[in-house]
Amino acid sequence: MSRNLFVILILFTSQSYQHVRAFSSHPFRKIRILHQPTKPNTVEPLNLIPQHKLTPLIAADDSWGNWSFLSGMAILAQVFGESTRVGRLLGPPVSAMALTFFFASTGILNPGGTAPAKSLQFLSLQIATPMLLLGADLRDCIPRCGPLLGAFAWASIATIAACSVGWCACGSLLTKALGSDALIIAAALMAKNVGGGINYVAVCRCLSASPEAFAAGLCVDNIFGLLYFPVTSALAAGMPDVKTSFVTNDLKLDHRKKSKYSSITIKEVSLVIWIAATLIWLGERFGGTSGSLPLCTLLTVFLASLAPRKFIQPLQPASYMLGSCALYHFFATAGAPGLAVAESVKAALIPLGLFLTLLYGIHGAFLFLCYKVKGPKGGFAPQRLLVASSAAIGGPATAVALAQASGWKSLIAPSLLVGNIGYAVATFAGIGYYKYFSTF
Repeated sequence: MSRNLFVILILFTSQSYQHVRAFSSHPFRKIRILHQPTKPNTVEPLNLIPQHKLTPLIAADDSWGNWSFLSGMAILAQVFGESTRVGRLLGPPVSAMALTFFFASTGILNPGGTAPAKSLQFLSLQIATPMLLLGADLRDCIPRCGPLLGAFAWASIATIAACSVGWCACGSLLTKALGSDALIIAAALMAKNVGGGINYVAVCRCLSASPEAFAAGLCVDNIFGLLYFPVTSALAAGMPDVKTSFVTNDLKLDHRKKSKYSSITIKEVSLVIWIAATLIWLGERFGGTSGSLPLCTLLTVFLASLAPRKFIQPLQPASYMLGSCALYHFFATAGAPGLAVAESVKAALIPLGLFLTLLYGIHGAFLFLCYKVKGPKGGFAPQRLLVASSAAIGGPATAVALAQASGWKSLIAPSLLVGNIGYAVATFAGIGYYKYFSTF
């Protein structure tokens, strides 16, 4: 009898152990077996929730899916940036970055960036550079721009001087926050505030800035832009137009061009794509990886300035449209890394804020000093200084918008021209700035 009870006890113990082992290996349970060795005075938590890695809706290797989504964000950013109050404050470029940042951080896109996003970023930057610069015709800029060209030159000098002071004062803080990318971002911000966003992108690409540092610099600069442009508009309110004799004919000429070339044809679009591809190829062929964009910029400016006007002017509307489209795609890819961007912005907010405070403050003080010393008789009328400053800080589009909103019809065409001059020279100025301060 006792022997039978002993056998039954062994069988029961064996079955109980198998049930416990099976239960402990269940994916929804983590139970510690009592006979396993444990660390003294420690208690393992009971985890009843399965640990699964968040799977993005669009896979990292889905090229067309990523391109489709990022292209959609480039479109949505323009709608959001023009039709909503928040979007108008951010602007379409930052709206594009913010939208892709949100979706990359919530699992729609793969966080950290993907190979398709990087390929689209590279392609959009490469193609946008020559397309936007086909409008940078430097011929006859002195008679067509008039005194505004001198005001823009001083505005650009003010930006370069401000960035030099900013790096001397904040360089160590920027380096602590951004590491080796600090001087690159400072150079890119200088280029952006002489030319425009395309120059910021080109300098970052040429000097190999990280995506996180790129996004941090652009985001903080746009915060300052939210303060700068309303102040500029407020200062311009109520000022009359400046009267000049040469601009009236220029405006009539621009009106005839607009009516003649208002429609964009398939032939013009195809020709613009061919010219851009050829210029990019020549830049890579003779400039290498680091020098491809600067050489492409130089070749494009030469072509726009030396080609017959009958050939180049009909192509400019199509090139501007395609280049702007490519640039929006680039900004959409800039937010694709997701939360990595937020960490870089948080780390660099104060150093970049101090740098940009000096940039905008010294820029404005320098132009105010020009007005006090030279005055309107020296070509430094406040209207021209405000438009020149807007062309340097925001590019030709913002300068034209300021002139139109203020009713300064005589400054509309010249503001577009000086803005294109900024596009043409700012990338080289930014690279020169980097080379100079990297020697210290």
